Amino acid sequence: MNLYRKKGIVFGMFVLLLRVMVFSGDGAQFFNAGDGLRITVPLDSTSFINGIYPIDGDGNIFLPIIGQYNVTSKSPEEFKDFLKSTYEQYLHYPEIQVTPLIRVGLLGGFTRSGMYYVEPQSSMWDLISLAGGTVHERGLKKMTWERDRKVLDRNLIPYLESGKSLQAIGFKSGDQIWTPTDNRSFREILVRDILPIATFFLSFYVGIMTIRD
Repeated sequence: MNLYRKKGIVFGMFVLLLRVMVFSGDGAQFFNAGDGLRITVPLDSTSFINGIYPIDGDGNIFLPIIGQYNVTSKSPEEFKDFLKSTYEQYLHYPEIQVTPLIRVGLLGGFTRSGMYYVEPQSSMWDLISLAGGTVHERGLKKMTWERDRKVLDRNLIPYLESGKSLQAIGFKSGDQIWTPTDNRSFREILVRDILPIATFFLSFYVGIMTIRD
């Protein structure tokens, strides 16, 4: 057996071992409860199965015609094969794309605040653009990353500048980004809103005390 053939066998065994590790070694799931997934028929934008499907706490999604289906035990390829065989008679084109998504909340001072399903490979800029950006420029500097009511980070500018994916940063479904709706700083609020009221009540109190004396 020559050297090149030996190298080829070793490389083949390495690839096979790597595939086994990826698909079964650590028990990792492609779809997780609380996440979501997007089904797309690329050549038919009007297909009734196109859309985003939330995954409930038990790992189920609700599919047209079929109803409830457990997806957390399937890989994207297995799920695609299931969709093709199930909806074959309804599809004009056999090609189907399945994309895992995570759910992130954009709350407070965003143009369209709410919960968004986004690909884990998306950047933070991609995520914020889904909500139309912040209502004011200062909102980017004031953004806070929260999970389970705990603040994970108060400075998200480095993540915006790095262009790293949400997955690389460490985002998970259920995470939230919050930014204030008011563009003013605390000092501006104090001077324009609180101080005049405090001055009025102080003057009123002084007036009452003067009359009593």
